[in-house]
Amino acid sequence: MKKILFILTVLSLIRPAPASAGMADSADVYIVTCAPGTESYSIYGHTALRVVIPGTTFDRVYNWGIFDFSTPNFAYRFAKGRLDYLLGAYPYENFLREYIAEGRSVWSQKLNLTTAEKEKLFELINENLRPENVRYRYDFFFDNCATRVRDIVAAAATDTVIFPVKEKSYLKSFRKLVDPNQKVLPWLDLGADMLLGLQADKKATPSDEMFLPVHLMNNMLNTFIVHDGTEEPLTGPAEIVADFSAEAGPQAKAWVLQAVFYILLVLVLLITFVFRKPKLEKATDFILYPVYSAIATLLVFTNLFSEHDALHFNLLFLGINILIPLLFIFLFTRRKAVTLSRTAFFISLSWLPVSLIAGQGINTALIPMVLIIMVRLFRHCEFAKQL
Repeated sequence: MKKILFILTVLSLIRPAPASAGMADSADVYIVTCAPGTESYSIYGHTALRVVIPGTTFDRVYNWGIFDFSTPNFAYRFAKGRLDYLLGAYPYENFLREYIAEGRSVWSQKLNLTTAEKEKLFELINENLRPENVRYRYDFFFDNCATRVRDIVAAAATDTVIFPVKEKSYLKSFRKLVDPNQKVLPWLDLGADMLLGLQADKKATPSDEMFLPVHLMNNMLNTFIVHDGTEEPLTGPAEIVADFSAEAGPQAKAWVLQAVFYILLVLVLLITFVFRKPKLEKATDFILYPVYSAIATLLVFTNLFSEHDALHFNLLFLGINILIPLLFIFLFTRRKAVTLSRTAFFISLSWLPVSLIAGQGINTALIPMVLIIMVRLFRHCEFAKQL
């Protein structure tokens, strides 16, 4: 969220106007869904709850998607899985104005809740707004602005909420679910696929899919709630509040990123096997090895130390493995490391078949990216000298 929204939210938390149980009988509650934006933090869309008391000025939105870029060590905390998000309560008009200004469509679904369920919902919201509860530990797939809305609505039900069911063959993995959103920013898509591990390739149930706001909206249309032994739709239809669908900007071309890496691969192949000039090869190594060393170190960190389960068991640590930083030290000190290079080369060689067998999704741009360092590893293996 923009800095101004964060400030407005903090101010609203100082003296919030809570939705009280006495308001429940006349209150209307809506799930508000916002279309994806073009910024890296907005490409997945957004979800919030809106509470309206007809005939009064009470019209507030409850937004579990508040964060602040100025948080100390923001990138590190995000990667480590220790970034906190906040619940904010502020006027719906302010919330809507921001999304209209960004040209993002907004939909609204009225919740079919009894008075008792709305009372319970308000109690849960106000409990969330307590200073000791307003922050929560963010998890992209399992605890975000959309799952918080899904869970608090389900918790308010006096009976059962029945989420839709799909046949196993129709289920998509978490990775495939986010791919369409990420394609608008190919570099972000590549970065996500570099860091996501096997956990992201698990199949998501319709309830799991609701971590994405648009999927939450669509699946809520097929979700039922039990009232007096009868199944009723949990929400009404998704009504358009702001429509910018016809103004979608040009789509990014994912093939451009692949082309860049394949051009680099061809260049490295020429330097290694055609030009074969020692100074040029050394310069190439001193560019590539630090970059790949940083990536290898990051992969070790996310695999072992991140609290995001989705980053664990990432098999890319084979393709860009931890021996590469060690080899860079040898290169920097002008020492040969033939055995180490061979070990690193064969580990990298195993990445693609192992990933395919294990079922890890592979961004096609990663293939030339791994091949680039494999070419240089092969050069330092000195296999030709043994022939």
